[in-house]
Amino acid sequence: MAKKHTGRAIRGSQYHLQNLIEHEQAILNEAILNKCPSLKDWISGFPTWVSPLAQDNYEEYYDRQFLAKLNYLELDTKLKEFWPRRGPVWDALATITGKDDCKGIILLEAKSHLGEVINPNYSCKASSRSRKKIQSSIDKVKTALSASKELDWLGDIYQHANRISHLYFFRNIAKVHAWLVFLYFLGDIEQEGPQHRYEYQEVLANVRAKLGLPKKHLLSKYIIQVFMEVPDIAAK
Repeated sequence: MAKKHTGRAIRGSQYHLQNLIEHEQAILNEAILNKCPSLKDWISGFPTWVSPLAQDNYEEYYDRQFLAKLNYLELDTKLKEFWPRRGPVWDALATITGKDDCKGIILLEAKSHLGEVINPNYSCKASSRSRKKIQSSIDKVKTALSASKELDWLGDIYQHANRISHLYFFRNIAKVHAWLVFLYFLGDIEQEGPQHRYEYQEVLANVRAKLGLPKKHLLSKYIIQVFMEVPDIAAK
């Protein structure tokens, strides 16, 4: 069940991400564009971050609200057909414009410690009816991405699975230019988070194994992993 996040965070990935978007968007934009040739080649200018923003009390959005923030409210019916209510709460959202003036979006999920990456507490807890719809959509995504239907995407990697599934929704159902960013913070001492990129590697390799995705698949060009040092974006 989705939980609405509002207000200034005091620690963790929410805190660091709020600082980043409020004070150092250029750092985030550069990190994302440098890691994603497909986006860098497509985009004109820079992303416009529409959440989390101080002026909106740092609110994070889901369902109809996140579509509205991205200026795609017309997709509300299609999204409901694909995914039940109370879907993913997005850590950050951005609108983008291509060199041909086409519109697009960036969806972002942030983590600052290993316990957030794989966690049974984040497994799918939907009702049986909603779970059936989620499983049906996830099975379609697995087929499209050449992953085995036997793999469990509703367990401890559900956050990765539902974010990837929503990227599929935008790219392949709604025909929207969309990119998905997984942002991993380094050096979050208070959260006992990884100090170096390699500390994430084992758990991320486990995520890839559980997802069962080939190295190159239908969405591989549009999924970005970004690692960023916490001290670089300290609150000002």
